[in-house]
Amino acid sequence: MKKALLILFIISLLLPFPASAATPELIPTIIQPALVRPAVRIFNPFSGLLEKEFYPFPETSQVQGVNVGSGDVNGDGLNEIVVATGLNEKPLIRIFNNKAELINEFQAYADNFKKGLTIFVAKLYPNLPAVIITAPNEGGGPHIRIFNGQGIMITEFFAFDSAVYSGVNVSAGDLNRDGQLEIIAGSGYQSEPKIQIFDNYGHLIREFLVYDKKVKSGVTVLASDVNNDGQSEIITSPYMDAAAEIKTYTAEGILLNKFNAYPTDYMGGVNLTSGDIDNDKNSEIIIGPGFGLDSQIKFFAPDGKIKLNPNVIAFPGFNGGVSVSSSDFDNDGQIELISGMQTISPINKYEAYKNIEIDISKQRIYAYFKGKKIMDFIISTGKNGFPTPVGKFKVMTKVPKTTMARNYGPDNPNNYNLPNVPSVMYFYRDYAIHGAYWHWRFGTRVSHGCVNLKLPDAKMMYNWAIIGTPVNIYSSIK
Repeated sequence: MKKALLILFIISLLLPFPASAATPELIPTIIQPALVRPAVRIFNPFSGLLEKEFYPFPETSQVQGVNVGSGDVNGDGLNEIVVATGLNEKPLIRIFNNKAELINEFQAYADNFKKGLTIFVAKLYPNLPAVIITAPNEGGGPHIRIFNGQGIMITEFFAFDSAVYSGVNVSAGDLNRDGQLEIIAGSGYQSEPKIQIFDNYGHLIREFLVYDKKVKSGVTVLASDVNNDGQSEIITSPYMDAAAEIKTYTAEGILLNKFNAYPTDYMGGVNLTSGDIDNDKNSEIIIGPGFGLDSQIKFFAPDGKIKLNPNVIAFPGFNGGVSVSSSDFDNDGQIELISGMQTISPINKYEAYKNIEIDISKQRIYAYFKGKKIMDFIISTGKNGFPTPVGKFKVMTKVPKTTMARNYGPDNPNNYNLPNVPSVMYFYRDYAIHGAYWHWRFGTRVSHGCVNLKLPDAKMMYNWAIIGTPVNIYSSIK
């Protein structure tokens, strides 16, 4: 295998990098969400000054966001910026030099996979420049591939269950002080929050849970020597559906520290990188927000104390998440912060990574995930005299089955007693979204103020939503 890697390295040196030296387009200071095109910005994190910005994909591309990484992938002694496609575009990797000029691109997976990629750049093999570790976002299998800077695949393997299409998150670091980096994989969305550690050829070394197994949050991972002991620690955060609790573990799974990066009611995930941003010889944990928050990047000491306040606002006006990486991009002795617009809503919805909308005039309920409509069902809301409340609410309580009853007085025709009402989500007082088995008049207003769904539709909504999911009820036709 080592001989094969050496041959690949020699071949890569003989192949020219295709270049494009077009001048990068200027990006507006304030991002207008309705006109968003995914951009990359490079900051001096210590001063907060913007050093460079560019669009990594042409205007004709349909890509809805990017993920970023950085490292010396061609062995020239300078770090390159590596950009991977997000949603809605074939899985491309593009490599840029420190002038933001495109020097190579390649496709990491099949044409029809358009769920987006996560990447990590690391020097996995002593005889090669840094390589690009790729993995699918949620909606893809846990299929990890490793490429050199020319786009030649070195190896590939599956983490976790290959039949589960939850995606996978990746990083790499020297976990045992042997001078050789290991690969760390975090489980994907709606999976047990587990990490797996592999050697650089994809052989499993160890796995362990990092959060409560009942919370199917998945895990975002980062390997970094944050306590300056010559050995990388494993830094984790729930991928989604749980508060952004940052934990630091040893390679053996021993918890060293934990802290919350955001208020506990925020569950839209974060992005992780690290770097010595203030030149104090210690790496800071750098956190980019996930979907539904403004694009303020935060810097933390390993113990959770905030550093460099105020922080960098990567893309003012944009709430679609910020992918982050760091490296000394221009060899000036100062770590630069590289940020990318991670997820762009095709319909300009950025309120939260999950939200429910109910249009009373159309008798429809809609579920949105990261600004994209994923469910749309017919409903029945409140009849005359029993209106469904209009306004902005949140899912307060979820009950798989309950009895709903109300007595308005003897022989009142509005009295009801309904046992075993399924898939109940209360959003305001005793008003709820739930399944209805006692009528089939969906599309008309027949309830006592609750939002009635067909049983299978109610179950899907119930299983998808979490406590705290915003519920916006309105009438689009006045």
